[in-house]
Amino acid sequence: MLCDGFIRFKLHYRFGTVFCNPAKGNEKGNVENKVGYVRRNMLVPVPVIADFNGFNKELLKSCDENHARDHYRHGKTINELWEEEKQHLLKLPEYEYSVFRYESLTVNKNGFILIDTVRYGLSPEMAGTIVQAKIYFDTIEVYHDRCLLKGFERSYEKNGEVSDWREYLGALTKKPGAIPHTRFFDQMPKLWQQYLAESDNRQRKSALLLLMEIVEDGNENLCDEALELARDNGRTDTDSIRQCYYMIAKTEYHPSPLMFSSEPPLADYTPDMAVYDRLFGTHWKEGEGQ
Repeated sequence: MLCDGFIRFKLHYRFGTVFCNPAKGNEKGNVENKVGYVRRNMLVPVPVIADFNGFNKELLKSCDENHARDHYRHGKTINELWEEEKQHLLKLPEYEYSVFRYESLTVNKNGFILIDTVRYGLSPEMAGTIVQAKIYFDTIEVYHDRCLLKGFERSYEKNGEVSDWREYLGALTKKPGAIPHTRFFDQMPKLWQQYLAESDNRQRKSALLLLMEIVEDGNENLCDEALELARDNGRTDTDSIRQCYYMIAKTEYHPSPLMFSSEPPLADYTPDMAVYDRLFGTHWKEGEGQ
C-alpha cells in the first residue's frame, strides 16, 4: 500500500529515485546534514506545539527568512541560488497531489465503521452497508454510491470513538426512553438534555421529531433559543416550541404590490336591478312591503 502510494507520487510529479542501502544514511550525507541544520536552528529547544497549523506557518516563515543567508561555498544567498535553479525545474502539474488512501468498510449494527482502532459513527440505518472511506492524515470522507455521506476530523486516539448525535435522532424516535443512556447524550444542546430527561416517552418522541426538523433545516444553532423562548412564555409543549422556532427561523413573507405596465381599463358597471323583479312576477316600488 505504501509502495503504491509512493509510485503514484513519483508519477504525478515526474521524478526518478535512487535508493540507498538499508541503514546506510551516510550514503546520503548531504541530505542528513540539511535535516540536522533545520533541527538545530529551528527546533531547539524542543517546541511545545498547541496548534499544528499555526506552528507550520511559523516554521515556513523561519525557512523563508533563512533563505537570505549566504551559501557557504557559492558566495550568493540561498534565495538567489534557488531562483537560478528554478529555471531548470519541470513545471508543476495543474492539480496538486492529494495524499490519501481508500478503504472499503462495512457499517456495523450500531452504525459505526472502524478505521485503525477508532470507531466513526454514521447512522444505524446504514447497518450492513459497504461504504468507501477516503482517509487523509487529518480528515476522513465517507462515500456511498459515489455520494459523500459524512466527513470527520481524523482521530488518533487508541480505541477512540467519533459520533454525531444528529445521525441518531431517527433511530431514537423508535426508542425515546433510551436517550438519556446513550453515549452521545452529552453532545446534544444543553437545554434539550434537561428537557428530554424530564419528559415522558410520548413527549420525548415529539421533541426528537422537532429536533430532526430543526437539524434538517440546518438551524441546529437555534435549538436552545427556541426552547428558551417557549419557556419564557410559560410553555413547554412541543407545538409551542415548534411555533417559537418558526418565529425565529422563518422570515415572514410580505409580497410587493403588483405593478402594472399600464393603467387597467375601467369598466362601466351599472347593473339593471329591475331584472330581479321578474322572479316575483311583479315590480317592486320603493317603500312598499311584500
